[in-house]
Amino acid sequence: MNMDALTFLRERVGLFAGVSEEHLTALATESTLSTYKSGQTIMFKGATVDGLHVMAVGKAGVFIKPPTQPVIQVAELISGDVFGEVSIIENGTAGATIKCIEDGTFVLNIPQDAFRVLLTESPEFVARVKALIASRKAP
Repeated sequence: MNMDALTFLRERVGLFAGVSEEHLTALATESTLSTYKSGQTIMFKGATVDGLHVMAVGKAGVFIKPPTQPVIQVAELISGDVFGEVSIIENGTAGATIKCIEDGTFVLNIPQDAFRVLLTESPEFVARVKALIASRKAP
């Protein structure tokens, strides 16, 4: 990835629009980048989520298993998309399995503590995260 984490968060991730440079710098500094191959699981349903995950490069699928049915893909995540925020806000576990569906996928992981600091200090950001969560729960 040619772009540094700070520039990526500022320019490519809609969730962070309007977040101060100071907060973005803290998130970027704390974040780690992981790479995945197609078919690898990034997050297991029911697992404790360790932070906010941001798709940097590549694609991942969101998979669920409806009762008495096979596993199905319900969404695709691309660069700039985030996942794991519901678990952090609601102190829960992952509600779906996230699997890499393209080789060379990179995911930026922002630790839960760094994400929580931003939630504590920015009411506007909290509102944006809650709106995102509500949009995902809408039928």
